[in-house]
Amino acid sequence: MLKPKNKGLFLDVSDFSILAARTSGYTSPIVVEEIAEYVLSGSDDPETIRAFLEELVDFKGQGFFVSRCGVYPAGRFLFYHEVESVSKAKDLNFLAQVLESEFKINPAKNHVAILTAKDGADYDPKSGLDKKVIFCGGPEAAFLEEQKRLLEWGVYPERLELSTSTTLGGVSDYIEFNGVKSPVLCLELTLKCANVFIVNQGKIEVSRQLELGLDSIYPLLQRELGLKDESSARKLFMSNTFDFAEMGPKLLRRMTKELQATAGFYEVRTGLTIDHLFLGVLPKNLAWVEKTITSALALAVLRPNMEPWLETLGIKIGDGVEVSNLGARWTSVFSLMADFKERKAVEGE
Repeated sequence: MLKPKNKGLFLDVSDFSILAARTSGYTSPIVVEEIAEYVLSGSDDPETIRAFLEELVDFKGQGFFVSRCGVYPAGRFLFYHEVESVSKAKDLNFLAQVLESEFKINPAKNHVAILTAKDGADYDPKSGLDKKVIFCGGPEAAFLEEQKRLLEWGVYPERLELSTSTTLGGVSDYIEFNGVKSPVLCLELTLKCANVFIVNQGKIEVSRQLELGLDSIYPLLQRELGLKDESSARKLFMSNTFDFAEMGPKLLRRMTKELQATAGFYEVRTGLTIDHLFLGVLPKNLAWVEKTITSALALAVLRPNMEPWLETLGIKIGDGVEVSNLGARWTSVFSLMADFKERKAVEGE
């Protein structure tokens, strides 16, 4: 049995936490009534998570609460590609071949969406003249696994979105809204991989995936501190009991070198200078990661000023909800609420 949608529930579920927001509903204008976070440990009891969600929205005695959710499925991808000609860009069979040959993604086993790189709109091969496209999605099995987990918590995902693309859409929109003229380096760092993007004035111009997630750091940390195994290293890494600021540059050396290479190649090719880093997803106890990377790359942090931006999207922050001190990672939840296309249409009138 589904709970009627008298309130809205938006969830962003990562390797690290559940970021949740209760709203007045799903139709603009939306009022954000409460926000909350549940820190995931990897061995969480579904009933405990359900109890956390029931403190936000009332679905006691009901089967499921209808929600809108963003997830980070294993094997997810978001690739930028410039097709060699408009005629080939209109051929979906050709685009499928590109996805398989260039990016090693089997369209038959993955949920795949094709977007235009300039604004993130759904790609229309019949009317579009765009050669620059975005392939995004993930394995069908991984999305089903995420859906199963949500259902165990009593959440029915009316809409299940790829947080990588949703958040990137929000960052791109904020860059345009805030008049950021220089390119922004965007980093999504999770346990298994890192997704790297360069966004210039709201448009994605570079995408790259690195097999350098946080899991790749634990062997080095184990050796540096003489710990008995990688499990101990991971536990210490994710705790709030050790200051990694001094050791950070050594732990993240491979990561910063890859980011420097990506940014440097882009700057040489375009003649533009990247000034900002946007780093989402990571929990507060890993704030030193952001400081280490921005110091190594000599970048400033892009931390969205949420409230004025959200107001232009028809999202109002309710009384008692404090967003001024929220980290950049909360961009993911608010981006789930937004209809960027509607505002662009209004602005274009």
